[in-house]
Amino acid sequence: MPVEIDRDAILYLNNLPEKDRRIIKRYILTLENPRSAKGVELLANGHCRMHVGRTHTISFDVLPGQIVRILEIRSIEQAHKRYKR
Repeated sequence: MPVEIDRDAILYLNNLPEKDRRIIKRYILTLENPRSAKGVELLANGHCRMHVGRTHTISFDVLPGQIVRILEIRSIEQAHKRYKR
């Protein structure tokens, strides 16, 4: 499946240290087949979430036409603040 990444997610990714970028990119590649990707959760609003280690979270949708659209990449702390966990 093709993977599209939102512009803000790319900007966030590009501002991370090289080691973090490399790890997150590896996880993004697994989203080419989201059904077999490890650690993917389906959220109540229809979005999906994938934890990247214990440091980051990738939020994405699987769109009709079999396209994975990455909506945002956040640190775990930012994601918990946003979703009040």
